[in-house]
Amino acid sequence: MKFSKWIPAAVCALGLVMAGGVCAKDYKKAENEYPNATRQEPKPDMSSSEQRDLSKAAELVSDDKGAEAQPLVEKIIGNARASKYASSFAHQLLGQIYYDQDKSTEALAEYQKAVDTDGLPNAQHFSILYNIAQLQLQDEKYKEALATLDQWEKLTGKQTAEELAAKANIYYRLEQYQPAIDTMKKAMSMTDKPNDSWTQILMASYFELNQYDQAAQIVQQQMAKDPTNKKLLNQLATIYIQADKPQQALDLMAKAKSDGLINTGDDYLQLTKLYASAEKPKEAAATLKEGFAKNLVQPSYDSYKLLGDVCQQSEDDACAMEAYTKAAPMAKDGNVDFQLGYLLFYADKSKDAVEALSRAISRGGLRQEGEAYLLRGDAQNDLNQSGAAMADWQKAAGYPSTKTMAEQRIKAAKGGVKVQKATKKK
Repeated sequence: MKFSKWIPAAVCALGLVMAGGVCAKDYKKAENEYPNATRQEPKPDMSSSEQRDLSKAAELVSDDKGAEAQPLVEKIIGNARASKYASSFAHQLLGQIYYDQDKSTEALAEYQKAVDTDGLPNAQHFSILYNIAQLQLQDEKYKEALATLDQWEKLTGKQTAEELAAKANIYYRLEQYQPAIDTMKKAMSMTDKPNDSWTQILMASYFELNQYDQAAQIVQQQMAKDPTNKKLLNQLATIYIQADKPQQALDLMAKAKSDGLINTGDDYLQLTKLYASAEKPKEAAATLKEGFAKNLVQPSYDSYKLLGDVCQQSEDDACAMEAYTKAAPMAKDGNVDFQLGYLLFYADKSKDAVEALSRAISRGGLRQEGEAYLLRGDAQNDLNQSGAAMADWQKAAGYPSTKTMAEQRIKAAKGGVKVQKATKKK
């Protein structure tokens, strides 16, 4: 944001307007910009020395020489006899100097002083007031920004598309989504070229109110103009998911893949999850494998865990075991090792199953701790390690979820009956 574009016009309006020429025409044009203004415009008034210092300071600020301009500006601010115009303009210039130094708090304070001194022409006064609101919005002072824009409307006697869009943005930040929608729709009705960010705020406001059809319609309209926009594509998929329309989300992303738009690791992961949620694990596994093969999906706990899950769901146990084996060392708990141990046991690899289940129990954080002891007992029983099996079954009997099954095994073992391998769950 650059405020110095006002500065030459300000000097023109008050320093050279009396001389006529182009400046007088520009000043008249600025007056006509606010025909319904309620603010009484002050008369330009400053001494020749103030005019000289302000003109020089304004030129320096416009040339990014704020350090040289600052003494001239502070000289006027420190003069108790300075005219209201000169004082107001000096505060504006100092605000610009601070802003260029990334001192937004100090800049905001000086701009506010420029407004409070109330000595500038309407066009300049209103411009500063509007940009105070922009700075307040930038500094996340949303309520203050809203109040400033309300003041701007009252003094100018007008509304503009840009000003209403700014208000809608503020309403959105304040989580006042219906006012954001109403205000943004009005802003967009006032121009034939609404900013893309306005449309995004409108869409997001509908989304927050769970009005997914309206949100989707907005994104669809944008995609019709820009069909290869990945951001819009992902937004629409997210809206469909939130609207409990997973098939539409899947169809959208599947078409995007056929169009060559699925070309990042995140894209492949999202499409994999969509296939999984649509109960199409084979397609999910194939998609994720392709992502790995293209080196787009990076090796990580989450990506390997996801591959293991979809492979297990598609009954490709070899793939699932390979993926879980890669995920396990990166896991923060033992749940992946438990899944791996389960698959190894039913793949007739009881020794490996015992090792995996032991790691699972050691790492902890298990959602099915009783089942881990029960399954390790079964694997040890399969290896004819009856003592170790009995110890694990006794531990499993201490968990409500496995108490009955563990006690059945203990009873059978004590009765000399060989415990048979349980049927694998589908």
